[in-house]
Amino acid sequence: MRSIVLSVAACALVAGSASASIVATSGAATQIARPADAQLNVLTSSTVIYAWDEAQDVALDRDVTVDAIAPGLYNDSTDLGSFVLAAGTRVSSHYIHFDSPSTSSASASGSVTFSDDIIGVIVRNGTGLRRLDLTDFLGLGTLFTPNVDQRGLELGANGDGFGISLSTRRIEFSLRIANPGDFIRVLTVPAPGAAAILGLAGLAALRRRR
Repeated sequence: MRSIVLSVAACALVAGSASASIVATSGAATQIARPADAQLNVLTSSTVIYAWDEAQDVALDRDVTVDAIAPGLYNDSTDLGSFVLAAGTRVSSHYIHFDSPSTSSASASGSVTFSDDIIGVIVRNGTGLRRLDLTDFLGLGTLFTPNVDQRGLELGANGDGFGISLSTRRIEFSLRIANPGDFIRVLTVPAPGAAAILGLAGLAALRRRR
């Protein structure tokens, strides 16, 4: 499996305070405020997939490995890769949570749309590959259950799948769960502040005059 190091920090060098938040949901997905407790068997539903915003416009203090970065359909484990967002990259984080009560089986699908571009999706958490666990620091203030195999998605035979839209601002998903549930972390890149956009526009105008 290839590993690609990405650095998008430069796009945020001119940004002021910014955020990249959830702007719409569809299907079984619904947005909620960030919960204090998202441990297994706490925030449960057989019909509702919860989604919330986590850390907003923060510089990563360590390299973070994600499973997907490009538009397309991901319905098999072979569709995933290893892509490293370098320390210093500014991101906003969002969490998608589907956990049925009493470990009962359930299935649901939906989508979440963000105000800015998706730069990484994390769906794996197995032995030796704890990518959700390793990024729980982005959900500081919310309790998670660590060291749980299959905390993420089981792409392929289990029927889980997700897709990143061509616009890179929407993630769609179809989830089937028993025990544990299915969980996804999405990283987006905060847009530059208005002043930065005006500054870039002014620079473009200056170049045209020259």
